[in-house]
Amino acid sequence: MEVTLHPSYLAKSYYPAGLIDALGLHHLGSRAVHVIPDKVVTAKAEESGKAQPAPVLYLAGDADRLIEFSRAVANWSPRDENIEDAFRRIESVTVPGRNRLKALSSRFDGRDTIPMEVVLHNPDELGNSEVILTFAEFLRSLDVRFDLNRQRQSGGLAFLPIVAPRERLDDVLDFSFLRVLREAPRIVPFDPVVRSVGRGFPVTISTEEAVAPDLSVAIFDGGLPVSHGLDQWVTLRDAAGVGAAVASAQAHGLAVTSSFLFGPLSQGQPVQKPYANVDHWRVYGDTDSTSDFEAFDILDRIEAVLTSRRYDFINISLGPDYAVDDDDVSPWTARLDQILSNGETVATIACGNNGERDRLKGLHRVQPPSDGVNMLAVGASDSFGSDWKRASYSACGPGRSPGYVKPDFVAFGGSHSSPFLALSAVQPHAASGTMGTSFAAPLAMRSGAGVRAQFTEPLWAPAVKALLVHHANGDETTRRETGWGFLSHGLGDLVLCDDYEAHIVYQRLMPTTGAVRLYLPVPDGLTGMVEIKATFSFFCEVDPEDAINYTRAGLDIQFRPDTTSLPAPYYKGAKLITPTVPASDSFFSAKNFYATEHMQRDDAQKWETTLSRTKTKRASSLNQPAFDVSYVAREHGHGGRRSANMKFALALTIRNRSAKDLYDRVIVSSGNRLQAMRPRVGVQVPIRLPR
Repeated sequence: MEVTLHPSYLAKSYYPAGLIDALGLHHLGSRAVHVIPDKVVTAKAEESGKAQPAPVLYLAGDADRLIEFSRAVANWSPRDENIEDAFRRIESVTVPGRNRLKALSSRFDGRDTIPMEVVLHNPDELGNSEVILTFAEFLRSLDVRFDLNRQRQSGGLAFLPIVAPRERLDDVLDFSFLRVLREAPRIVPFDPVVRSVGRGFPVTISTEEAVAPDLSVAIFDGGLPVSHGLDQWVTLRDAAGVGAAVASAQAHGLAVTSSFLFGPLSQGQPVQKPYANVDHWRVYGDTDSTSDFEAFDILDRIEAVLTSRRYDFINISLGPDYAVDDDDVSPWTARLDQILSNGETVATIACGNNGERDRLKGLHRVQPPSDGVNMLAVGASDSFGSDWKRASYSACGPGRSPGYVKPDFVAFGGSHSSPFLALSAVQPHAASGTMGTSFAAPLAMRSGAGVRAQFTEPLWAPAVKALLVHHANGDETTRRETGWGFLSHGLGDLVLCDDYEAHIVYQRLMPTTGAVRLYLPVPDGLTGMVEIKATFSFFCEVDPEDAINYTRAGLDIQFRPDTTSLPAPYYKGAKLITPTVPASDSFFSAKNFYATEHMQRDDAQKWETTLSRTKTKRASSLNQPAFDVSYVAREHGHGGRRSANMKFALALTIRNRSAKDLYDRVIVSSGNRLQAMRPRVGVQVPIRLPR
């Protein structure tokens, strides 16, 4: 069944666990739907008459028991008032409908049978094999071909490829545990937006070692040409089961690898020094170009590598060619989010070159797996000057919620007027212009590796992710197109402080009980206004079957401008309230984070894995200011356990025009709480790029 609750009951505390247990039901998953409720139950006048986000719960139970309950419901009187109250929150109850069949493209117009991807509810508590085996028997009765060996499980969802006669698609929907039936995705071809822009030019490759050879980096792509000449920094590996190399895929892999190693090339300029060595994993072969289910096979190859090896950074510039869906999660997104949830790896993902597709149908939105919450979705800018804009081909947001801000940011990806110059030939090396998010993503990974390579202190993946988002230069009005903004590929812009400012990085393991207080090192004696920019980032486990409650962890962040005093007692009605904690001031809230028509629920931003905002306060109002950070947990939309190893990071910038030496004053005033980050021996301090 699909049970829709009233929009006022989105928070995890309203989950009707008692009612579900009383009726002997099982939770299968959830998604969001926008409804106009029959009754407004809160004082928010703006809610009346407007569609609001409401939770839809997928529930399963014994049919006979439900029929018996429906006959007796008029006289039903539960003993528990909480169960009775939960029943009142139900807006509607339906069986799964025909909307589970997603719109088909013209790709298979000439075929009588269509390769499809099936998503099934397959929860652990019902036995992982029961639903799958029953579905297989059902498909045999319909004369629909399937391959159980390709079935993949992510959380409570099973993904299975089938080949169905066109006239049988509606019949497949009769299986009640089927959540989605959609066309099998094709992998985005290895052609950039354009093959080349302008004339090529020769490139002389340096022989310098990488700055930080201890960093482990992987690129998953189409391989490299024979005698590529990058052996000093690149180890070429073939994933298990991959077919023979394809020339166009190798050319794509060469340009992607060039972007990470050297950044955008410049004719007549020396090639930049690589920050790290890289394993280039070839995951695409000639058999994939003729397969209807290459997306399943390529994901299997990437997963096999990531579950057997640990990497500090990975880049993926390929993926399924369809836009993100608010209701359901791609197997690419689900599996990679699960693998990366431990917070050990920074993953940059090209968000797609579909930005010019139909906006009314949402076909311009980011493509999986860039909608993942444990990954960085990278879009493309048309230049890297101060007048940059989103490249017209670069996919747009929003992402799913949580994961609303997608792409996370944009990096230079090239345009007709300012192409991305990357290696295009070997022996001798030559470069030519190209463009695409495929090259912006590894350029962003290069920036992240550069930050890690710069310092002796080991920065965790959440800290690197926070720093990249923190230094993205953007505008809230263009957030849906460019995320948090434009990421400079100049290392100096990411690791150096200007006059009148100080950058601070905190990284912590969240305790399983209590809260963490992070002091903002605002020195005494400042005058005027103090600008505070804060970016929080963390990695967490996910529930793929619960699209509306996808993340299992969140941060409750309270900003306290003055931690040295308590507010005066006050009356609330007739009751005297005596505060026991310093007063808080709003810093992050759904109102300044979400678009009003998307998912503006009171606690929505709490479940986002990345938050960034700038706030200005009078210096006189700040007295040992701090963020109090609490860890909130949920599973399947209701209360859950806290993970014992959830990492989070805070990137913080303080600016004040009365203190040119603010950085030095912050170090002195912080005592031993803060330490200056030290560059590696022999690493030159980079210059700032002109703005």
